[in-house]
Amino acid sequence: MRQLVLKASIALVLALTSCSGDDGDTGNDGPERDTAATEEAGAQGEVEIPDDPLGSQVQWVLDQLAAGSGPDPETAAERFDDEFLNQVEPDEVGPMFAQLRAGGPYTPTSFQSDGQVATLILAGTDDTEWQLHVGIDDDERINLLYIQEAADVPEVDSWEEFDAALTETGAQVSVYAAHHDGDSWEAVHQNAGDEILPLGSVFKLYVLGAVQRAVLDGEISWEDQVTVTDEVRSLPSGELQEADTGTSVTVAEAAEKMISISDNTATDMLIELVGRDAVEEAVAAMGHHDPRLLDPFLTTRELFWLGWSDPQRREEWQHADPERRGAILDDVPRGELDVDAAAVTDPVWSSGIGWFATGADVAAAYEELQELAAEDDTGTVRDLLTINPGVAVNEDDWPYVAYKGGSAPGVLSLSWYLEDDASVAHTLVVQLASDDAALVEQLALIAGIAEQGIELLADG
Repeated sequence: MRQLVLKASIALVLALTSCSGDDGDTGNDGPERDTAATEEAGAQGEVEIPDDPLGSQVQWVLDQLAAGSGPDPETAAERFDDEFLNQVEPDEVGPMFAQLRAGGPYTPTSFQSDGQVATLILAGTDDTEWQLHVGIDDDERINLLYIQEAADVPEVDSWEEFDAALTETGAQVSVYAAHHDGDSWEAVHQNAGDEILPLGSVFKLYVLGAVQRAVLDGEISWEDQVTVTDEVRSLPSGELQEADTGTSVTVAEAAEKMISISDNTATDMLIELVGRDAVEEAVAAMGHHDPRLLDPFLTTRELFWLGWSDPQRREEWQHADPERRGAILDDVPRGELDVDAAAVTDPVWSSGIGWFATGADVAAAYEELQELAAEDDTGTVRDLLTINPGVAVNEDDWPYVAYKGGSAPGVLSLSWYLEDDASVAHTLVVQLASDDAALVEQLALIAGIAEQGIELLADG
């Protein structure tokens, strides 16, 4: 239930166990594989950064990573473009760099650039390698910045190679790739695309659908307030689990946090707002082939409590019918959740704890979300789905990219809804699951493979 990318323009993937990072960015040679210029590492592990506008911004980023603090908001406002700063406020950039420094100190060992986006390999502590991506806009201001653990991602030139690369992880794999013919999804490629597998935080699409339905029905508005209480406070990922009791945010802000940084507390606040029944109704309305698989629909607090508070509770849940499961949830204690986040390590999905669907179900959910969003003049849902693209995506191929990913121990799911320049919709859903959590912790590798799947979609 963590994410690979924190913002559309900024990502931090220090480790799979970092609370915000279960959906990742590229694990290959960066946004563009065929780069115009390449500088390889010298004997001392140093590279030359070109003296051009992009190189100047790259050097500034490296200087900030090596600094003890900063940048201040005024400097951030000068360095980053407006679109970036719409997602990361100037006073948030300094704390963002403080997070990024956690994997350092860094030493650049390679540099690649196409003039707009640069990709560097950085040597970090404990022989760990990282990829740093920096991009600039036409005004030479930074519009792209993320860092992730590097991985040796195989080149994928066909769907057969795509499947083989994912299968090599040793996990159970499902792939569903399709385009929309105007009436329904038409599969371009699928590998066990009708296999029921755990979703991780992709389940939050159903919560978003329930919220959008409630807005359209006039039951709530995006500007209504939801409040952090000990009864909804969950575990990471996210931010609101650290907020003071009584902290309020708008429904729109909670929905944005739920999707873009996979905030679990924000998710549970929204489920509380619309009601469990409404989310279960949304699951059916959004095209799930068997809504009973998500009955009762769990909150994230309930998942943590069921999965990692008492092993006997797992077995009880596994063999219970929906009615009995509802009774089990009545026993969830109120107040602060007594589960140690550090103990959330062993897979529980095979005990039926979590949210389950097929790749085709996820595609149907995206389709319904977009149809609902088209009825909402605010454009809230359509916009917030684009904040976190998951991987680097070619904007010329895909002017619109919606993404949701997620993971739990033994679970990794990545899903995209994309529109090409003719407004034709496409989808790619990748799900991996294993009782051996380590098999799906190859985050950068799997994301790098998935990114190439998006390229295969673009190639038709």
